[in-house]
Amino acid sequence: MMRSHLAVFLITSFFCCVFVTSDSVYTLPFPFPRDQVEILLDLKNEFPSFNCDLTWKLDYFGRMDTRANISSWTKDSNSFSGVSFDSETGVVKELSLGRQCLTSLMANSSLFRFQHLRYLDLSENHFDSSPIPSGFGRLTYLESLDLSKNGFIGEVPSSISNLSRLTNLDLSYNKLTGRIPSLHNLTLLENIDLSYNKFSGPIPAYLFTMPFLVSLNLRQNHLSDPLENINPSATSKLLILDMAYNLMSHRILEPISKLANLMRIDLSFQKTPYTFNFDFLLFKSLERLDLSGNSVSVVGTGSENLTHLELSSCNITEFPMFIKDLQRLWWLDISNNRIKGKVPELLWNLPSMLHVNLSHNSIDSLEDRLVLLDVGHNQISGKLPRSLVNCTSLKFLNVEGNHINDTFPFWLKALTRLEIIVLRSNRFHGPISSPEISLSFTALRIIDISRNSFNGSLPQSYFANWSAPLVNIPQGYRWPEYTGDEHSKYETPLWSYPSIHLRIKGRSIELGKIPDTYTSIDFSGNSFEGQIPESIGFLKSLIVLDLSNNSFTGRIPSSLAKLKQLESLDLSQNRISGNIPQELRDLTFLGYVNMSHNRLTGQIPQSTQIGGQPKSSFEGNINLCGLPLQESCFRGNGAPSTPQTQEQELPKQEHALNWKAAAIGYGPGVLFGLAIGQALARYKPVLFYKLFRL
Repeated sequence: MMRSHLAVFLITSFFCCVFVTSDSVYTLPFPFPRDQVEILLDLKNEFPSFNCDLTWKLDYFGRMDTRANISSWTKDSNSFSGVSFDSETGVVKELSLGRQCLTSLMANSSLFRFQHLRYLDLSENHFDSSPIPSGFGRLTYLESLDLSKNGFIGEVPSSISNLSRLTNLDLSYNKLTGRIPSLHNLTLLENIDLSYNKFSGPIPAYLFTMPFLVSLNLRQNHLSDPLENINPSATSKLLILDMAYNLMSHRILEPISKLANLMRIDLSFQKTPYTFNFDFLLFKSLERLDLSGNSVSVVGTGSENLTHLELSSCNITEFPMFIKDLQRLWWLDISNNRIKGKVPELLWNLPSMLHVNLSHNSIDSLEDRLVLLDVGHNQISGKLPRSLVNCTSLKFLNVEGNHINDTFPFWLKALTRLEIIVLRSNRFHGPISSPEISLSFTALRIIDISRNSFNGSLPQSYFANWSAPLVNIPQGYRWPEYTGDEHSKYETPLWSYPSIHLRIKGRSIELGKIPDTYTSIDFSGNSFEGQIPESIGFLKSLIVLDLSNNSFTGRIPSSLAKLKQLESLDLSQNRISGNIPQELRDLTFLGYVNMSHNRLTGQIPQSTQIGGQPKSSFEGNINLCGLPLQESCFRGNGAPSTPQTQEQELPKQEHALNWKAAAIGYGPGVLFGLAIGQALARYKPVLFYKLFRL
């Protein structure tokens, strides 16, 4: 018996020792090392509240972008959102705490106790008006550090130079000042992003010769040319260089042209009076060059690999003839210059050319063999060239702000890939419908023919056969609004288009990029008449509809209620009459409505979207009532008192008045007749009987 008890005791003691001593190898039910969990909870407690949506948002391409949720951390958690642990040692190796609404970062924060941390993302928080703590220098195992979009101020602490294992450093979109921090010892860096700050002084020359550096972004600062000579190595790995919106001079071109592998350069909008010359450049691998916003003397680039060339606002007076040798060029922007005359034929002979922006020049004639053509705000006159019909790949056509005098280009429907047509502010005239021609654009999703002289009425079936992108409801998420993030310039997807101005929600808005699910129809500023076609209800994916400043009459079609994607509706400055269809209150995405200065009557549909509009959206009508107008649709007794009710009550009132008038007119006559009859019967009975032969 004693031996039996002793055996049980020894076995129990053995397993107890195993459980007690093996916490670090996860043999206990608790899954994470206690010391690491304690640091995480201490870190959580440093931040007072989490009053924002930490779950999701749509990224630039509309995909779901999930993020961590630090508020879910507890001591009993089976997992820690945004935290990765090392599978062997159990220490925290990665913290992804971007967009957590964190508002303070103390100098002695628990964050700096994670001595083995390798990846740290604190981007898009709210550390406004506070400096970057020097404690980051203690995280010597860091390989990636992202502190972007936080509002940090002051100089970068010198302790950042301790992070000798760093390969990625992102301090962009803050308010950092002083000189660029010393990064000389961080020889493993591959990506440096210091853009959108307030750094000043000369750029350190060593940045261009770091052995592993691939991308250097210094955009939008107050930086000037390096003081030292740049001696780039033949083995330099630098591919992407962005120094736009700084204080660089033309002298920077020669040394950086020696970077043998450089593929992308952005030197646009330097705040200096110098002229940038191309005559001595040695670029061999360059694919994308942006010198917009500078004074440029155009000679040549030295690179036959160029695919993107942007020379907008460069004070150029002649077409850059050197592009004839750029056989791979497919994106050319020479807008906002002083180029005159005809576009040379060589442009259309380039085999790879897809996108040309010639807008805001003095071009007076036009040729066409393209995908994107933007010649807005020039001096083009005459008719729209019929030869455009040969451009079977054309997707984007913008000729706004010229002097084109022509009828509606029905023949464009032959271009089966055409998605965007902008004819705004020209001299187009005549009807846009024809009984002989069926207007059925195959791929159209944006059409702007505003501010012309189009006229006539639209058949009721006008929109019945329009394109699939306008008729079919888009699947999945709705299109995200473009934020204007300059970083996306280098990663422009093939389906995006150049910047255009569209009238949205009563204002002219520039869209830097146009999402491929965006749809818009703008017929405003013409002389259309007749009723708005009921077939408008077929355009179920329509987001913006502007028919303002015309002479449309009749009633608002109730089929508008079928446009469930509609966000902006402008019917103002017409002659539309009758009631506003009450079904419009079901348009839940409707953010802008303008029906002012028509002949509308009755009650305004009551919904959050419509009732929340300003009074000016419904002013200038005959007798509208209800919010947002002050006129009530109810009488003192609570009964409705709309114009429609008054019209229904009018016949009853007239009927009562007619009976009163009859009673007043015929009553005395009847009484007088009866009195005469009675007198005759009483006093002259013989005569009475003789007259009627009774």
